Amino acid sequence: MNHSLDRETSRLNPALVWLAVVGIALVGLMAMSNTLLVELTASAPASVAQASLAPGTEGLLRQTASHLSKMLGGASVGGFPGFEPPKDDKEYQRKVRERDYKAQDVNDWAKEITNFLSQIVKKNPGMSLEKILQEQGLSEFQVNDFVGALKNLHTADGMKGSGVSAETVARLETLMEKLRVPTWGY
Repeated sequence: MNHSLDRETSRLNPALVWLAVVGIALVGLMAMSNTLLVELTASAPASVAQASLAPGTEGLLRQTASHLSKMLGGASVGGFPGFEPPKDDKEYQRKVRERDYKAQDVNDWAKEITNFLSQIVKKNPGMSLEKILQEQGLSEFQVNDFVGALKNLHTADGMKGSGVSAETVARLETLMEKLRVPTWGY
């Protein structure tokens, strides 16, 4: 009888061993996935980690930076990538690189910037641009760079001296006031 009991026990052992291995593996995988989840959350990009900004704000900031970049010869603005014209449009590349703009170009870009800023104000009422950029995860240097580019747009060379309509200038000034960005004044 002992011999038959040993035979049954030996049949169960592989199954028990297999269940134990699978159980240990599952516990290990669960622990690894929790660790990975914590690591992914901790290193998530600012747009994911910062939930206090309205949806769509990052795209609007990116578009604003891109249009400001056009006026800066394609330089990056506030940590956002610089504007790069299409590779097959050599004239547009030259225009941006050499800052050889027509008054209509600057007027159109300034109008777009005011449209983006208007949407940012609507989506994030009462927030300053500085706070919005900080919530986006930009460093102090990047915030200052972004705000500085916007202030420079407002200068005489950037606006009135380049053919930007008085309506666009006034609208930009109103938006800058709402976003608590001081203007250089004239």
